[in-house]
Amino acid sequence: MSTKRSFKVFLPAVLWAILIVGLSSMPGASLPDMNLFEPDKLAHATVYALFTGLILRGFYLYNGKTKVKWMPQVLTAFIVAAGWGYLMELMQDRYFPGRMFEIADEIANIFGTILSIGIFKLLLKL
Repeated sequence: MSTKRSFKVFLPAVLWAILIVGLSSMPGASLPDMNLFEPDKLAHATVYALFTGLILRGFYLYNGKTKVKWMPQVLTAFIVAAGWGYLMELMQDRYFPGRMFEIADEIANIFGTILSIGIFKLLLKL
């Protein structure tokens, strides 16, 4: 698969990661009030479940719509999504006013990542 095609299959995940940065950098008081994402931990789990799903979708398309390989692709999706969540929590604590690192948020991020892998496995029978 060409490099250009490879990038295209992961473009939705890249755009979602950029959206996560945008939302993570907003001061706490500036966050939009979304009843859909109440409570806060549900929002974290949902955002990272979608992020992981987009990464897994990229691997699925990259493989020519065949099974996603457990090693290294699913593991890579987990590390990228969970690592991105951890990085965002660190950045909130250090660089974004009114935001702080919350271990409960990171746990929710990881939960969403694991949930997405499980759903993807059920849907595609990895």
